[in-house]
Amino acid sequence: MVRVERSDRLPRCSRCRGDLIISTVMPQDDQDGRPIHLELCAACDADKPAAQALIRWIGTGGGRDTSRSEEGARLVVTWTREAMAVYGWSWEQAPHSPN
Repeated sequence: MVRVERSDRLPRCSRCRGDLIISTVMPQDDQDGRPIHLELCAACDADKPAAQALIRWIGTGGGRDTSRSEEGARLVVTWTREAMAVYGWSWEQAPHSPN
């Protein structure tokens, strides 16, 4: 089950202690049993292509413009894949089961 919680207060970036834009806890722990946190930080992630695109989308008001929601969803998925790859994870499409 996937659960999304919105918050007005995010933790600090674990890399630079700056402000996070997005903080996500993955549904599976790392090899040492610790939760995996995906973090989007403008200072730390500006050199990563998918993160940079999502940061730019947010910065240009994409998150407040409902006509840009599909674009935002694609950017979030692309960023999630990029961030997961750091942990050796990959996103696989679940097999479709016929109804």
